[in-house]
Amino acid sequence: MNTRQITLPFRRRSTEPRPNSNRDLIGRSYRQDRYATVTVIDICADDAGRVVVKRDTDRKRWTMPGWLMRLIFLEERKRAA
Repeated sequence: MNTRQITLPFRRRSTEPRPNSNRDLIGRSYRQDRYATVTVIDICADDAGRVVVKRDTDRKRWTMPGWLMRLIFLEERKRAA
């Protein structure tokens, strides 16, 4: 019986910390409704995959995943076109 080893194309986890890919979202904003604008102000200190956003009307802050903010900005760009 002839056996052959198969190598799967998995990426190795690197030991180096990855550069933060959400840094480019800081300063971007979108309109939540007719009166409020939501702005990305920082990256979450506990989880680099989340961003801190602030609403301008009541200064309320919360965190959201970075991928969700990218999706919102993508939808805003499609809607404006």
